[in-house]
Amino acid sequence: MMGNKSIYGVLLLKISFLVLTVFSINFSFAQDVYRTQNGEILITAVLSDSVFTLSSKEVVIILNNGTATFKMTIDKSTLRCNDLKVNEKLSLMKYDEIIFSGKFGLDNIETNDHSTIDFVVEGVISTNNKTLMGKGRLEHISPEDHISCLLTLKFIIDKDDLGLNLEDLNLNNEVQIDVVQVLLNN
Repeated sequence: MMGNKSIYGVLLLKISFLVLTVFSINFSFAQDVYRTQNGEILITAVLSDSVFTLSSKEVVIILNNGTATFKMTIDKSTLRCNDLKVNEKLSLMKYDEIIFSGKFGLDNIETNDHSTIDFVVEGVISTNNKTLMGKGRLEHISPEDHISCLLTLKFIIDKDDLGLNLEDLNLNNEVQIDVVQVLLNN
C-alpha cells in the first residue's frame, strides 16, 4: 500500500510532466513566429492632379513562417507627409492603429535560398473589417547574413479603408499601399 506522500509525489511528477509537455509543444509552435519591426509603408493617392503620399518606417509585422499567416500593425500617428496640417492631425491619432491580418498565398514562408516568389495576399483590415486582396513578393537576399529575404506587399484599396478621416483632402478614391519588410534567417 502506498502512503499519502508517495501518491502526492507520483501526482506531482505527472503534473510536472504534463506542464513541461505543454510548454515544449507551445515552444515548438512559437519557433516559426517572428516579430519584425521597422518595416516601411508608402500610401500613395492622387490629390488635385498631383501625387499625395503618406509614409511610415514603423510598421510591425508578426509573421508565422510555418503557416504563412501575418498580422501587420501601423500606428496612424507615425504616418507623415509633406503637409504640416495633415501631420498635426495624424500625430493626434497616437495608439490608433490600422491592423491588417491575413494569409499569404503560400504553404509556408521559406527563408532559405530560393528563387523570387510572387503570391496573392488576402486579409481583413481592422478599420472596417473588409477583406482586402493584394500581391506579394518574396526575394531571397543571402543565406549567410542575418537578413534572409525582402518581403514586399502591394494593395489598391479605397481611401475609406484606411480610416484616416482625411475628408478635408480631396483625394481620389483609389489608394495604393506598398509595404517593404526584411525577413531574418530562421
